[in-house]
Amino acid sequence: MKKWFQVLILAVGLILALAPAAVAGAITADELRQVFPQATAPGKTLTRGEFAALLARAAGMQVTADTAGTRGDAWYSSAVMALKEKGVIRGYPDGGLHTDRPVSLLEAAVMASRVLGLPDGVAAPDVKGSLGRESWGYTPYAWLVRVGLLQPGQDAAAILTVDEGVAFLAMVFGSDTEAEKIVQAAKQAQAKVKDLKFAGSMAISARLRPGVAGEVPAVSMQGNIMSEFSYPLNLHQKVDMTLNLPAEKTAGKDLPPGGKMQMTMEQYLVDGTMYQRVEASGMAEPQWMKLPKNALPDLEALVEQSRNAAGLPPGLKDSFHFRYLGEGIENGHKVHRIAYYGRIDDWQALMQALPGGLTPEMEQALNQAGGVLKSISFWGEEAVGVEDNLTYASEMTGLVAFANKFQGETVPLETMTINMKVTDYRYNSGVKIQVPAEALAAPEISLTPSEPEAKLSGSQQI
Repeated sequence: MKKWFQVLILAVGLILALAPAAVAGAITADELRQVFPQATAPGKTLTRGEFAALLARAAGMQVTADTAGTRGDAWYSSAVMALKEKGVIRGYPDGGLHTDRPVSLLEAAVMASRVLGLPDGVAAPDVKGSLGRESWGYTPYAWLVRVGLLQPGQDAAAILTVDEGVAFLAMVFGSDTEAEKIVQAAKQAQAKVKDLKFAGSMAISARLRPGVAGEVPAVSMQGNIMSEFSYPLNLHQKVDMTLNLPAEKTAGKDLPPGGKMQMTMEQYLVDGTMYQRVEASGMAEPQWMKLPKNALPDLEALVEQSRNAAGLPPGLKDSFHFRYLGEGIENGHKVHRIAYYGRIDDWQALMQALPGGLTPEMEQALNQAGGVLKSISFWGEEAVGVEDNLTYASEMTGLVAFANKFQGETVPLETMTINMKVTDYRYNSGVKIQVPAEALAAPEISLTPSEPEAKLSGSQQI
């Protein structure tokens, strides 16, 4: 297995476990207005260049001053070039950036979504809005409608004034006070839960990098997930998935008809030891395997960190934002609907969020993982009980963008989308987790990255 793929699996798993714990910081309208070299007249139209400067400030981007005057005479030229280098502002079909033109709401939304880590090519969520799917900016528009940053009835073609642009960015890169209070209350309520059981669905799809698509088959997966937790930390998880492989591009005589492969993954974590079993079409007799304790982080500390309101360290808290979407009914419970979104591209800050207990080998693998990922963003919604502050439904989409190369190898995946939807939460129902005898008797495997050529057997081959 290629090394970039090994560290990818480890990296994405840890990020998905950690990210929802973050709490957002905020940028104010007054702070944004300080970008302008002088006060603007009431009702002044906002240009694309001016919006770029506001966006760079709102996102906390480092912009190098253009002291040599090589990037143009406008005061916002350095910010425009910084955004251009990151692919946030791309210009018109004629190749020009046209920074002196008025900026529309749709253009502002598209540029903001790129800063938030929304990769190209990702599918649009289902929303009700005034913009048609044929529009060039429909996908980012739909994602921003989903999390309450745009209203379905807004005119996407409307030209923004300075006041409107400032208000839009202060909203995008801030958080509702009411939503933050509910999120904190939910974390405190979750910390008191003795056991939890939930069930839902999961889907994973990948977009291949142009030019290398022929080397690796495109893969998508859909299935169901069931998880049981007994705190401080015992868990049982089972995932039933269908892998969709392109039969015409996938080698192997045993490929199922139509390229569809059924897979079941099951794991237990009890008393600090993890047991795993994988079963798939065409596999030999599936076997349980035991992961060595010294190869795992302090999982109890990891879970407690995510359950408590402390969340992630300050370096990541500004990466996540929350919006209050109103009240509703979910599974018979009156709930607050909270949307959240954010982006992580500071791998070192993420590493600092991990608890102790990592082996040197795993630390090395995690440090390498930072070279595989360009960024990962999260867009989701939680339904939090009005009376007890417990979650009764949730949907999370993780959007991963990959680096072009890793240790000299081209990374064939350009983006990956991971979606989880849970509509069945049960709390304090007396969950008892017992590891099967065959799992307890399973052999212990090595996870040392320095042994990539070691031959695997049984379920490890998958």
